[in-house]
Amino acid sequence: MTNSQHLKWFNQIEKALWSLFDQFEDLCSRCAVKTLHEVEQRQRKGRAAWCCCMIDNQVHDSWEALNAIQVRSDRDWYEKLPRQDMGRSMPGNGPCPALGETGCQLKKHRPITCTTQLCTKMLIVLNALDLVMSPVHHALQIEDLIELPGILPTLYGTARKPRTVSRDDVRRYTDAIKALRDRFAAQPIAKRHRALKRGLQEGR
Repeated sequence: MTNSQHLKWFNQIEKALWSLFDQFEDLCSRCAVKTLHEVEQRQRKGRAAWCCCMIDNQVHDSWEALNAIQVRSDRDWYEKLPRQDMGRSMPGNGPCPALGETGCQLKKHRPITCTTQLCTKMLIVLNALDLVMSPVHHALQIEDLIELPGILPTLYGTARKPRTVSRDDVRRYTDAIKALRDRFAAQPIAKRHRALKRGLQEGR
């Protein structure tokens, strides 16, 4: 059973995270184009080198919780997702059916992994800008990088042992994300662009 207040709080956190991800500019779309090119050229690279949404399928992996949430606003949400012809099957279980020409078609309450995962390319960017110090050889969740209250599984309805969540917990979460976002946004444009180029080139 989904909790309306919890979903409202999840959406607040989601918006804060998307504001952080906006700082990466077009990194995801460039990664997607690069992935398609490398697959067409039959270049064999590790999973970490390619677009997350093309090789993973969080819609189906998170179906039970995701469907329960999405049908609250649109019972036919899944049928309305555009099906992209990638021309060739991808590694893993992708591409995700929510991936459209302009990115993800789910406008809110995406699976937790989609809203909190930082790929190797993003980690290279954050390290290059001295915003975090972390390994860059595999994807990490945002809570692996900064201290955050562990409330998302409860808010999303997937926690095995739900915890009590307060408005203060949500505020602490969004404040921490916004602080990182503001530090990112304060970086000189030239430095940011160098870091983004490095992320795309070196990300595995």
